[in-house]
Amino acid sequence: MTKFFATVCLPPTPPHRVPDAIAVALAPYDMNATDDWNPVGEWDWWALRVHSASPYLVRPAYDGDPRLLTPATVPQAGLAPLGPLECYGGPRGLLDFDTMRQRTVQGYDELRAAWEELVAAHPPARPLAEFVARHEADPDGYPLDRAKEEHLLQPLVQEVAQRAVAGDPHFGMSFLTADPVAWFARDHAAARERALRTALTGYALLTLDGRWRDADSEGYREWADEQLEHLDPEAVVVDVLCHC
Repeated sequence: MTKFFATVCLPPTPPHRVPDAIAVALAPYDMNATDDWNPVGEWDWWALRVHSASPYLVRPAYDGDPRLLTPATVPQAGLAPLGPLECYGGPRGLLDFDTMRQRTVQGYDELRAAWEELVAAHPPARPLAEFVARHEADPDGYPLDRAKEEHLLQPLVQEVAQRAVAGDPHFGMSFLTADPVAWFARDHAAARERALRTALTGYALLTLDGRWRDADSEGYREWADEQLEHLDPEAVVVDVLCHC
């Protein structure tokens, strides 16, 4: 079982009616929608939410617009207060997609800079794949548990893990399971472009015509970014936290 964010597109809808509109749009993908098991099921519960680090941003000219989704305009959703020019979604034309993209790329650049500082302060570290390859070459003499342990005991990897547990603003909890050495070995320009493409949508996108597509499909990020960029300005964009 896991949780993920899905971005839902809705026709023009007053904020207080958005939760019901989301329920209707998502209904075909309810895992429990059939007596047996819904073959196109994607979730078993959902809630109107945004990622705490990346809420929707409002164009300054529309600050306080009653069409935006906020704790005040959707009181039944139990939404937490957000910061200035932040909201839970709303008409696409009121949302500042350009600044959201800039925020995401800046966050990636800051993460990369934080990593480079750690690299300069610690001995070079090797990726987990090298330890696993050694295990595969000698499974009896070099058990997999030992391979994983020796990878984790590298000072650089330890530092990243400790920062993740401590709530470092750059190194999130995902680095407790992902190999940071391999993660940062990726092509910088390509990784930066990918960060740009993830600024607007969650793991999945539900279009106005009811199509569901997610990050498991090839080309999803580019497709989803284009879908939102060319969406009708009056169409509502909102994120939901799903469980499956």
